[in-house]
Amino acid sequence: MKIIAYGARVDEIPYMKQWAQETGDELTIKEELLEADTVEWAKGYDGINCLQTTPYSAAVFDKMGEYGIHYLTLRNVGTDNVDFAAAAKNGVTLANTPAYSPEAIAEFAVTMTLNLLRRVGEVEHALRHGDYAGSTRLIGRELRSQTVGIIGAGRIGRAAIQMFSGFGAKVITYDPHPSKDDTLACRYADMDELLAASDVVDLHIPGVPANDHIIDARALAQMKPGAVLINTARGNLVDTAAMIAALESGHLAGAGIDTYEHETAALLDMAHTGRFSDPQWDQLQKMPNVLLTPHVAYYTETAVHNMVTFSLTYLTELLTTGTTETIVHPK
Repeated sequence: MKIIAYGARVDEIPYMKQWAQETGDELTIKEELLEADTVEWAKGYDGINCLQTTPYSAAVFDKMGEYGIHYLTLRNVGTDNVDFAAAAKNGVTLANTPAYSPEAIAEFAVTMTLNLLRRVGEVEHALRHGDYAGSTRLIGRELRSQTVGIIGAGRIGRAAIQMFSGFGAKVITYDPHPSKDDTLACRYADMDELLAASDVVDLHIPGVPANDHIIDARALAQMKPGAVLINTARGNLVDTAAMIAALESGHLAGAGIDTYEHETAALLDMAHTGRFSDPQWDQLQKMPNVLLTPHVAYYTETAVHNMVTFSLTYLTELLTTGTTETIVHPK
């Protein structure tokens, strides 16, 4: 089989080459994203494998249909950036990789929470500005004494429940489709109750339109004074302007943002261009009670290996049998 992979990161490439060597399939690796002006490279290939948070546009799917390419697999779980109508129109079946390492993202959410509760960024900020005395007066909170509200009880949410409860925290959870796993140490509640009761609000839901700005000014006002917000899920879940206002007023004690609302191609390409202009990004970077990271919660050796090998295996299954276990059926 002849496959082309787009959006390949340096750390993924050794796993891609290893997979190709072990399977004997022909794999062309491109670091560029799958876009209207790069999809032409896929002409003559059997299938496409990809990773990106920028859109999979109608123009891309139109070209795939023209080239007779009917299968696309993603090395990640999120599909809110996919034009499914255009995919269906052009006969393209898409599969994602929903379980490459839920624990990696859950661990990162816990890491951010611990950092913010112990006010590490504020301590470092005080020390950098020569305020040693001030740095010793920034009293923190213990996770085991907090109530953690987890929004979303999918694979990642369930992993987060296990980890937070392992620290001794009280965990309450909101999910419109509660997990039937009765071993989880949590109590389900509605959204309003969760927001009002939680010292930490941790997001693990998809970025579908129905969830857009699920954390808006109203939701932030419902949260306890001094609460901490964690988002390692999708950027559109949080109204960034409203969050900044809540941080500036002191109502929100801190925020850990790994998935930024305005995660554009310019931000993703900042490592190459050295340029990215966004006033809200700049404002958040200056806040010592904010952890701002570039969509790396998933980023562990285990996760990267699984993202590559699982997604390429799903693609070969599609090409040989016409189906695989992770085909995405948009609702």
